Amino acid sequence: MSSNNKRVPIVNQSYMNEKKEQKLIERRKKKGLIRRLTVFSIFACIVIVSFTLTLKLQRETLNEKQSKLNDLQVQSEELEQEKKTLQHEIKKLQDDEYIGKYVRQEYYLSDEGEVIFTIPDEEKEDEKTDETVD
Repeated sequence: MSSNNKRVPIVNQSYMNEKKEQKLIERRKKKGLIRRLTVFSIFACIVIVSFTLTLKLQRETLNEKQSKLNDLQVQSEELEQEKKTLQHEIKKLQDDEYIGKYVRQEYYLSDEGEVIFTIPDEEKEDEKTDETVD
């Protein structure tokens, strides 16, 4: 066998070239598809992460505002109670008998024929006895 006989003649060279071109086109399409899917996936991940962070920040802000609202409601209730107490005190201070009694009690003033006795508080007595026992 000679070296010339080893060569196999290529039949249908155009068919082979078409197949190679089709494979090349398919590879390019696959690469393009993979690139598009990769870009889309990255974009989708960015959007999902940004939405998640936004929701988390909004939830934290909402929780802070809810806590502040609760605190303010408690404060409002306390102020309303104080307002009622002060209004009641105003009504009592418009009565002359109450004013006289209040002044006598606070400033140790007496009315005609009254004698004032001061009685020590029980708590103060307990403290004094505790100190002497030690």
